[in-house]
Amino acid sequence: MKKPVSVFMMDVTDSSRNWKEVSSYLETVEAYIKHWTKGLPNVHIKHRLGDEIVCIFDHYATAYTIAFYINQIWRFSDQPPYFGMSFGNVEEDISDIDIDKWNHPLMKHARLANERIKQSSNRTPIIFFPDSDAMSIPSVEMSNLLLEYQGKLINEQTKLQRLISGLFSVLDEQKMIANLLGKSPSTISSHYKKGNCEIILKTFNTLQRTLNHQEETQSGTYPSNIMNELENTIKNHLKQNLKIITN
Repeated sequence: MKKPVSVFMMDVTDSSRNWKEVSSYLETVEAYIKHWTKGLPNVHIKHRLGDEIVCIFDHYATAYTIAFYINQIWRFSDQPPYFGMSFGNVEEDISDIDIDKWNHPLMKHARLANERIKQSSNRTPIIFFPDSDAMSIPSVEMSNLLLEYQGKLINEQTKLQRLISGLFSVLDEQKMIANLLGKSPSTISSHYKKGNCEIILKTFNTLQRTLNHQEETQSGTYPSNIMNELENTIKNHLKQNLKIITN
């Protein structure tokens, strides 16, 4: 029986500059991912080589959902993470996968996507390189164009706009964010609009729905409720620990 999975390989820009601090922070991020995905039956997470995190998850949209929220809370604004990402179906029992030895094409695709970002001049935060059966080439190209556009908008945000975007992705309440930051609601609204926060969040929702639809089409599974539960877990964790975003 085919099982839908997603994979990402995450690296950090210019991590050699302060590698001890980055490596320590990645251990914290690894713990966040484990907490967020504790409701999924099969999750493999490995922090390795100092600045790399490799993950395998159930379902097509999981890797992208996790990567999006990591980007929203990331501490080092001048050293952003980037994610080579793949998804598709596997025959193996996911619970038995050894992440260090698993040489499935999806792992190779994720690494190739990661290398493509590394060699790019504009450093799009995420690139998809799925299995050819999981998504058609035109759909991959369209999704990667959306990812490039989303990444450009994020990279152009000011520090305050990025903070507001991260808080909106979790709280979605202007007055609460204004009180939290000690600013007026009109100021929050202005930075929300100037930072293109609504478009960034809409793009996230559109890509997540696209991946869910692809999984339904290719695998016959219906992951929408599972993705909603995953997001609720992430949001609840961050609501209870808002310093993760504001520090």
